[in-house]
Order: sequence, then structure tokens, then C-alpha cells
Amino acid sequence: MSSSNSGDIKVFLLTLEKNSYPMSACNEDDITKLKNLSPTQKLPLTYVEFMSKAGNGIHFLKGTHYTMKVISELKEWAVELLDENNFSRKLTNNQFVFMMHQGYMFWYFNLDEGDNPPVYHYDECIDNLTEFRKVSDTLSEFLMSWYD
Repeated sequence: MSSSNSGDIKVFLLTLEKNSYPMSACNEDDITKLKNLSPTQKLPLTYVEFMSKAGNGIHFLKGTHYTMKVISELKEWAVELLDENNFSRKLTNNQFVFMMHQGYMFWYFNLDEGDNPPVYHYDECIDNLTEFRKVSDTLSEFLMSWYD
């Protein structure tokens, strides 16, 4: 499946849905709350589509924090992690932390990089890390890789 545009995540999620893959959708109120987390900049369409179908849980992300239950706290947790590790780089208002795993690594995208933005990563276990690492050219590719 090609991952070059934001429609790919929609096709991917519809396929999972048709195969009765375990996932819990967001309701309209959840999506409104999600969009209000970034009141000055629009969230990428790929991200909103993913959260609309799986924002309250999806089996392949079990154990990883990304759901509506914690989404408003992820950036704060990421900032604390960077501070605890004296990491020289800081997160900006343009960066949206959308996922964290067990409190020692997180992923974000830049809000100004389109509807299917690249994904960046921080992991406190990587020695001598001085920059955030780009781990995927697109958000849809990143999310689908977790399923694979």
C-alpha cells in the first residue's frame, strides 16, 4: 500500500474495520476536543482521520499512549522527559506530540508540514542523541508500519 498521501490511512483503517480489527473510534465531541488542542494551527488530516477511527484504542498500539484519554498530556510529559535528560533541544508550539511509549520515548509531527507530515522521534535510551530523529517521511507510513 502506497503511503504518499493522507488517503492511505483512510483505506488502511477501512480495511481493518471490514476485517473486524479491534479499534475504538472517537465521537464528534472527541474530535472537536482534539482539534482544540491546536487552536492556532490545523491538525494534519491523516492524524484526524486516524483518531476518528482509532483514537480511543487500537490493538496494535496497545501499551502505547496516544488515545483521547491522555492526548492532552503527552506534550507535557515529553517536555518533562527532555528536561529530566538535559536534552539540548526543546519542543516548539509547532510540534505536536501524538504518541509516547512507556515514558521514555515519544513521537511528534510539525503542524506546518501538510496533511501527511513526517514523523520525528526522541528516545532517552539512545546514547549521545543530540537531535530529534526523523523516523518516517509520512504519518500514514509511520502508523501503518506499527501494524506490520
